[in-house]
Amino acid sequence: MKTIVSLFFFATLAVAEAPSYMLQASFSDGTRLEIFTQSTGSAPVSPQGEMGIGPGVGSQDLVNRIVIDGTGNILFAYNLEASRGASPGTIKIRIEPISAATEAGILKEATRPGRPRFSGAHLPTVAAARDFPAVAVGQAVTLDILYNPSTGEKIYDVLRPLPNSTPAAMSVTSVAATPTISLRGVTVRVNGSTLPASATWVIGTAVRIDIPRSGSYIISAAEPPAADTSHAFTKIAQAAGKTLSWTLGADHVEIASETNVLSGQEKATLWLFHDPHYQPDVVSLQSADAVDWLFPKR
Repeated sequence: MKTIVSLFFFATLAVAEAPSYMLQASFSDGTRLEIFTQSTGSAPVSPQGEMGIGPGVGSQDLVNRIVIDGTGNILFAYNLEASRGASPGTIKIRIEPISAATEAGILKEATRPGRPRFSGAHLPTVAAARDFPAVAVGQAVTLDILYNPSTGEKIYDVLRPLPNSTPAAMSVTSVAATPTISLRGVTVRVNGSTLPASATWVIGTAVRIDIPRSGSYIISAAEPPAADTSHAFTKIAQAAGKTLSWTLGADHVEIASETNVLSGQEKATLWLFHDPHYQPDVVSLQSADAVDWLFPKR
C-alpha cells in the first residue's frame, strides 16, 4: 500500500464495520466526536488506534490522533479540533498536521517496549489544515490514509459528531460502541422489482427507508424504548452480511448494500416499524441515533 492523504465529506456516512470499542474526544464547549479506523479490504487495522491531548501548532492544546495497523505499527498521525458550528445543530471540525513537538513525543514513545512502532524519521501527516464548518450529527468526515491501487483497498479514519454534552475540560475516552446499521450504495428490490436509489451512505443506530408505493420503514439495531407506545415495532428485519430484508403483508423488501449491514455482527434480527400512509416519490434513506428522530412528519 502507499500513503495517500485525501479528505472527503459526505452528507451522510456509513462504514463497513464499526469496532466493539471506539474513542471519543470531548472538547471544552461540549462538542464531541467519535473516531475510529476502517479498511475496505482485508488489511489488518486497529479500529481504535490512539488519541491524546497535546501541543498543536503554537501554544494551543489539541487532540492528537494516531492511526495504527493490526500489528502495532504507526501508519499516520494528525491533530484535531472541533467546536460548535456556525449554524444550530452543527459541529466545526478542523484537521491539521501534527506539530514538531507532537511528532517528537510520538517518536520517543515508539522506542519504548510495548508501544506502537515507527521506523522512519518523520511521521506521515496531512499536508495542510482543512476545515469542515458545518457537520451535523448523522454526518461524518472520512480521512483516507492508505490506498492500494492494484486492489482498490483503502484504510481511512471516520470522524463522526455526537450530540453535544455539558461544557467541560477536553478529554479522550474509550467507550463501548453501540450497534449500528450501515447502508451504502444500496439496491432496493420490492417483490423482485428493482427501484432506483441514490448513492447515499448512511450509518446510525436506526435508519429510515422511504419506498414509493410501499411507505416508510424505520429499522432499529436496538429495541426501541418501551415508553414509545404510539409506534409498533416488530422484530422481523433480517440483517445477513450485506443484505437487509423483511416480509410484511404482501411485500418482500430486500436492500443490498456495498457494506455489511450491521456493525460487529454478520447476522441479526432487527426491529422494524412501517408507516404505509406516508407515500414518497423516490427511494430515500436517513439515519439517526434514536428512532424518534426518524418518524415521518405529516
